[in-house]
Amino acid sequence: MREVEIEERLRLLQEEVTLAGEAIEALRRDHRAEIDALRIEVEVLRRCLVLLHPELADRLAAIRSDVVREMDPEASSAS
Repeated sequence: MREVEIEERLRLLQEEVTLAGEAIEALRRDHRAEIDALRIEVEVLRRCLVLLHPELADRLAAIRSDVVREMDPEASSAS
C-alpha cells in the first residue's frame, strides 16, 4: 500500500511540473507578443516624430546613444 501511495504522489508531482512548464511557456509567448507590439508602437512613434520634425532624423542616433548611456542599468550600478 505504501508503494502505491508513493507512486501516486510521484505521478501527481510530475503532472504538476508539466502544468507549470506549460504555464511558463504560455507566459513566455504572451510576453514575446507584448514586446513585439511595443516594438511596433515605438517604431510608429519614431516615424511620426520624423514626419513632424524632419530635422530630428539625423539626431535620433545621438539621442538614442544619450538615452542608453543615461538609462543603462549596468552603467549606473558600476558608479
